[in-house]
Formats: sequence, C-alpha cells, structure tokens
Amino acid sequence: MTMCVLVSGEVQCTEYDDSTGKIYQELAKCEQDAAMRFYGMTDIFSTYGQDYEKLIVGCDEIKVDS
Repeated sequence: MTMCVLVSGEVQCTEYDDSTGKIYQELAKCEQDAAMRFYGMTDIFSTYGQDYEKLIVGCDEIKVDS
C-alpha cells in the first residue's frame, strides 16, 4: 500500500507492506477482507480527523505456473 497524507501543506507518501502473505483460493474472500481493511482505515482516519482524498485497497492476482 502507498499512503499519502497532507503534512503541513505538503503531500508525503509512504510505502507500506502490510500483507499477511495469505493466498486466497477465492477472489470474493480476498475482496471481503480487503473491504474490512478499507473500513478499518477510514474509521481510524475519522477518529483522528485525518482528511483523505482517495484510498484504494484491493487484491492482486498471482499467476501460478502448473
């Protein structure tokens, strides 16, 4: 995840690897967990009065060679 926030009038971006390394067999389950992370982050932002313009949380497909 890349998170960018406004600090003293300047946008500062930080890369985060918060992956649990979990591999999902079903895309729907991954998307469900991603939605929970999204709402968790927006709740934290709301609690601390942190404005944000866009927050994208999702799943990446991994191609496995058989």
